[in-house]
Amino acid sequence: MKTILALIDFSDVTPKILEQARAHAKAFGSDLVLIHVVPPEPLVVDFEPPAVPPDIFKIRQRELLAMRDSLTEQGVNVTAQVFGGLLLETVLDQIKLLDPDLIIMGSHGHGALYQLIVGSVTEGIIKRSARPVLVIPSVPEPETTPLQAAAKKARRGIKTGTLIGALGGTPAPI
Repeated sequence: MKTILALIDFSDVTPKILEQARAHAKAFGSDLVLIHVVPPEPLVVDFEPPAVPPDIFKIRQRELLAMRDSLTEQGVNVTAQVFGGLLLETVLDQIKLLDPDLIIMGSHGHGALYQLIVGSVTEGIIKRSARPVLVIPSVPEPETTPLQAAAKKARRGIKTGTLIGALGGTPAPI
């Protein structure tokens, strides 16, 4: 494996993407390429193509270079670049240009309605790229699952020393 492409989105899954990219690059002696795509601002009432916000571009560039430097210190040969543009199209262009042996990216697990309207970048890359893709899921931490969050919320609403009646559900002091 010569080249690994890691797609960085600065979400909660980014540390996992970086760890997998580092581990694979070290295991195979591969070059690692980190890319981030800054999407354009939404089109207002204008006929010009939407512009990429320059402040966000510079911030993301600094952050990505810091990631590159950290991985370089760990013995990985890394390059990093930030692009402005439409996410899926920009990534597919880079895949064609770099011809990586492996693509590592995160998945956010948006719901069916989101995927129906917006589509999934992960799905688009898997379908439209001939390269293998390692998808790192964005899984909530155990204490933040919906059931645990509801239980935590319920516990906050119940006073200490209150017993909820098994049949009637009426609070009774203990």
